[in-house]
Amino acid sequence: MKKIGNIRFCITLLLIGFVGGNGIKAQETDYKAYTLFIYNFMKYVEWPENSNKGEFIICVMGESPIMKELQVLATTKKLKGRTIVLKRCDTPEEALNAHLVFIPESKSGVIKSMKEQTKGKPLLIVAEREGLARKGAGISFVTLDEDALKFDINKKEIEIRQLRISNSLISLGMVIN
Repeated sequence: MKKIGNIRFCITLLLIGFVGGNGIKAQETDYKAYTLFIYNFMKYVEWPENSNKGEFIICVMGESPIMKELQVLATTKKLKGRTIVLKRCDTPEEALNAHLVFIPESKSGVIKSMKEQTKGKPLLIVAEREGLARKGAGISFVTLDEDALKFDINKKEIEIRQLRISNSLISLGMVIN
């Protein structure tokens, strides 16, 4: 059953790459695609046992157009039987009880304080801006020359936060040191 899920995940991400011709253009961000990626990140990352009860909380730092798409996700999907709750956070302190934090490009400057203030918490930090996986995010989106959306994975940062990432997800991303 796990193999079938991995195949579905790979097919889903491949389909995203073909949407709209050459993929997602840097000038016109497709937040539906970002949301689909985030949902799959949620499915292929495991949180510690004590974090797997109750609601699954996604926090978006500040204002972002992704809120609309994530709200649709939260009202139409569950994560392994758990209700998905979306919140807006303006400070890292407000994200302490979240499972996943999305940092939009406009809030990239909070990555350092987010990393420091949530140290030791089982929190997946997903950043919109390229290069933030090197600065403390677990995953950051990357737009390549051919305008296809990809992602960097900071495996060390994810492991420090007591999260486990599936090999399927690792094989689709670009692991950085």
